[in-house]
This record gives sequence, C-alpha cells and structure tokens, in this order.
Amino acid sequence: MNVGILTLHSNTNFGGGLQQIAMYETLRALGHEPQFLCVQNDSGISVGQRLLGILTSYSPRQLGNAVAEAWHRAFHKPEPETPNRDLSEKTDAFNYERLNYTPKFKLAELPAYASACDALVYGSDQIWTDVYSSVLPYFGDGIPQFRGKKIAYGACSVHKHAPIYNRRKIAELLDSFDTISVRDETTRQLVRNYSKADPAMVCDPTLLHDFKPYFKAAAIEGDYIFAYVLGDKASEWHRQNISKIKAETGISKVVALTTSLDEKFPWADTVITNALAVDWMNILRGAAFVYTNSFHAVIFSLKFHRQFVAYYGDVVRSSRMVGLRHQFGLHNRIVKNPLLVDFRQEIDFARPDAIIRELVESSMSLLKGCL
Repeated sequence: MNVGILTLHSNTNFGGGLQQIAMYETLRALGHEPQFLCVQNDSGISVGQRLLGILTSYSPRQLGNAVAEAWHRAFHKPEPETPNRDLSEKTDAFNYERLNYTPKFKLAELPAYASACDALVYGSDQIWTDVYSSVLPYFGDGIPQFRGKKIAYGACSVHKHAPIYNRRKIAELLDSFDTISVRDETTRQLVRNYSKADPAMVCDPTLLHDFKPYFKAAAIEGDYIFAYVLGDKASEWHRQNISKIKAETGISKVVALTTSLDEKFPWADTVITNALAVDWMNILRGAAFVYTNSFHAVIFSLKFHRQFVAYYGDVVRSSRMVGLRHQFGLHNRIVKNPLLVDFRQEIDFARPDAIIRELVESSMSLLKGCL
C-alpha cells in the first residue's frame, strides 16, 4: 500500500526528526511503501484571528502563563539569532537521502500528491498544535476528493480547546478520519471535545523502532551529563541544578547540545551545534545522565535506560511532561524543581519498561489493523 505521511518538517527539531524515521521504518517493516508529503501551510493568519484563537483555546491558567511569558519577553528581548544554515542544509540532505521525501510544495498541490496514496497517516509530534489557520492540512483539510484511508497516529497538541471560529471545521475534519489515536491526554480531550471519536492512546513512534541501523559511538570520552534544554536557559538556575547533579552522581563533565549558534552555556564543558537528529540520539545514548525539559529526551532516556531528570513549567511543554510523569510513574524525576530530587537514588526502569512493552504491543496492533 502506498502510504503518505503528513507530519511537521522542522529540520532542527531532533525529536520530530527521529519520530519521522521511526514512522517511516515501521511502515516499511509492515510491508507498505511510505512517502512524506512535504506540504507547506501557506494559508496565513491575521493578528486578530490569532489573538481571538488564543483567548478561546487556552485555559485560564494557560492564558495567564502565556501573558506572563509575553510580558517577560517584552522587557527581555533576546538578541537576533544567527541562522544555522549549515545544520539546516545538512538535515535536508539527510532526509532526502535516507527517507522518501517529496519536494516541498504549497497547499494547492496537496490534492495531486494525496491522490497517489492509498492511505494517509497524520502524526505525530505536535501535529495538531496549529488550530488557528484558515486551512488545516494536518487535520486532513485541503483534500476533498481523497477517498483513501485517513489515519491519525499518535497525534499531539498542546490544546484541549479549538478557537471558537474553527470548532465546527475541526469537528468535521476529525469525523472524516477512519482511525484516530493520540499520544497524550491533552490531545485525547481535544478530540473528545469536538468529535464523536474516542481515540486510543498509543506510544510515540520512536518507541516502535529500535534505531539500531543508526547506532554509533559518541565521540565523547568518559562519563558525561548530557544537557538538552529548550527555551530560556536561565543560566544561574541551570548552574545550580547541574552542580547538584554533579555532587550526587560524581559525574563532572557536561555536554550541552543546541541548534543555535548564539546560545551560551557557561555551565557546560562542551557545546555541540552541528548535530543531526541521529547524532543527538547517540550523544544521549552514550550519556551517564540526562538533564532536560524535552519530551523526546525523556522518551529516549527511558528507551536506553539513561538516568535523568526532566523539569517542566512553561505553558507550551508542561502538558506533555506532566503526561509522561503520570503515565510512567516518574513523579520523582519529572519535576518542577530538580533541586528537590535525590540523584543518589537511581531510577528503576522495570515499571516504565513494562508500560512501554504494553503500549508498543497495542500500538502496533492498532497500526496493523487500520492499514
């Protein structure tokens, strides 16, 4: 079966890049011929529309956090970033060489690309976070003549509510899917709010694939703490957390990774800026400890049995991290304040392993069944 995959194509998002590899390889292993449909949403959105969307899609608590963050940014404007063009070009080259990518195309061309497919798989990472646009290609919009199967696998959104002006449209689009599965409770609630469907909970695609063809030794000697921090670096706060981890684990070296050429990590010994997603995975796999606020860094820490601590707090990422905290019973390692964690007590991976095995089995069963 020819299967078109619609997912986000941010080529400096390591988790997003790895879930693409996993979905592609999983579908191939099931005997299908997958291809990524690289549609660019060029529909646009006005400032007023986005403001109304935020006011009617965020919870009061999320809205308060968003206003506080916007206020902070207004008085602490960061310096403009230097584009990491080398990394972007390197990642594009990898994707077109190793994965079956279409050329990047506009919305008007989507029906033609979709018509060559027997089924379309939408997912996974943050695929439904954009609920504001006038055209919603990642919800199945823009292909009115398509008659193949439409499947959402592990769809993810930070929203439980759609903006008031898109609620009817999103409800109609959700009801046009043959199968809907989600990655977290927040997205499950979004679907339940606007659809007749009661979506299954499945694992992130990265848990379906072992990635062994991409394994290689990280070129870093000795034990090290791998720091992968998204958003505000808040150097002093991070320095305090890292110092505590060092003191209680005995690991002295810190390796930080970023896609930016301008970010500073005064608490890190080495800063890497030119890594592909598979390099990121191998650096994490070789680490003795992981310090992060990334969903996928937690997933891969569980996958490779790396000791870790993950913090959360910002409006964008908190729902995903809190979801992992409850799903895997990691209340003492996915926290708001790492300074309160006892790092001398190591994680017992037996319970997360059992949960992952069950999730993988049910997720694969669902994927096989709907295709």
